[in-house]
Amino acid sequence: MLNLDQYTCLGAALREALDRWPNETCLIESDRDKEKTRLTYSDFEEVVKPLARALEDADFHAGDRAAIIMTNQSKWLISAYAIFQGGGVLVPLDYKLTAAEHLELLSHCQAKFLVVEYYLWRAIMQAPDFKDHKVRTVLVTEAPPGADLAGAHRWEDFRRKGDPVFVPRQREDVSVLQGF
Repeated sequence: MLNLDQYTCLGAALREALDRWPNETCLIESDRDKEKTRLTYSDFEEVVKPLARALEDADFHAGDRAAIIMTNQSKWLISAYAIFQGGGVLVPLDYKLTAAEHLELLSHCQAKFLVVEYYLWRAIMQAPDFKDHKVRTVLVTEAPPGADLAGAHRWEDFRRKGDPVFVPRQREDVSVLQGF
């Protein structure tokens, strides 16, 4: 178990867990009674690195806000840790809201980045205020190849080679905006 008092930020604690228990199970994703994914901490880190590096290359900086609109799945956790890796502020949004509500909350929280499931992104793209959204980079999970994403990127393809730079935050810095 990690003593969280010795870490300045959530990202640093997660990073320590990856280093301390590389061969232990980190994540198990299942669909009803069938296991879909099982990752060790080392496996998890290897999945996160290319995404974190791609965010870094897309000018994601410490303090930037990144929203996630997804159901409970491993890509949510992978995306969240990539955000923490870059010193970002995670804004989890409820996937059960309407597209109009999502757009309103994205504007209100000033998210520069968004990770969203395909079916939710399709609904958001059809909302009347869609053209006014200010999210700079959108990553869409489970999008079929060739789907019109209105300038967004397929999450599965948004990867870069090389190790990302870990951006530590201070204890008083915001890491998650709740209540949206």
